[in-house]
Amino acid sequence: MSKDKIIHAAMEVFSEHGYHRASMDEIAMRAQVAKGTLYYNFPGKAQLFKTIVKQALQDIINHTCQDLDNISISIEEQIRRIIRHNLDVILESRNVAHIIFNELSNGIEPEVLDEIKALKLEYLSFIGELLEEGKRNGYIVDVQPMIAASGIIGMLQSACNYYLSHQEQMTREELEHSLFTLITQGLLTNLE
Repeated sequence: MSKDKIIHAAMEVFSEHGYHRASMDEIAMRAQVAKGTLYYNFPGKAQLFKTIVKQALQDIINHTCQDLDNISISIEEQIRRIIRHNLDVILESRNVAHIIFNELSNGIEPEVLDEIKALKLEYLSFIGELLEEGKRNGYIVDVQPMIAASGIIGMLQSACNYYLSHQEQMTREELEHSLFTLITQGLLTNLE
């Protein structure tokens, strides 16, 4: 229970102040736990930050992999579900979204960044394998699957970042539809 309170408070503090200006004292205060409890659960700020980011990425990976692994659905439905799972995790927590979009490139400790990169690569590889299979079956154009997977994830993250600041301009369903259309059909109507 204390660990969950600490993680929730840390998400708020990291989101509001950034990684470097966040303090363990403020996190303990917001979580309403003693500093000893905070340090017992998380020996340092880097470990706490890593836990938050890894948990968010793991949520996306788990939901997507569990939903798509070993089931027979069309490539269109697979892409739709990849979009939906990313939007679910990113849009349901503004604090996590802010951390992912703004703090991952702000001088985080190299070992923490390496673990986060490894998780992201695991997810990209999973999507890349789905795209490779779609390519082999003639549903996906001849592109490098890992580049396509990276492009899809980058587009989803950028679009979510934009959406969080401009929600009055579109519904979540419109965002999801626009992303699906861009990923599956591109921008151009006819290339002849």
